[in-house]
Amino acid sequence: MKKTLLLLTVLILVTTIMSGCDGMVDTSQDRMRRIRNINELQTRMIVDDWDYIWLYERNTYLSQWYPHVGN
Repeated sequence: MKKTLLLLTVLILVTTIMSGCDGMVDTSQDRMRRIRNINELQTRMIVDDWDYIWLYERNTYLSQWYPHVGN
């Protein structure tokens, strides 16, 4: 039992060491896609900030649904 566990541990360590950091490296296309997504998100955030500055948004009451009170 101990030999099997030791063999399994050694196999896991060897495969981990041999694989290295290969999965952590991005291609240039991946980097460009990530940068494009970040720029798109920042552009949306600028529009939201502009609307907030000029008070184009409605006031928030921490709920998107307003309760109906009364008749």
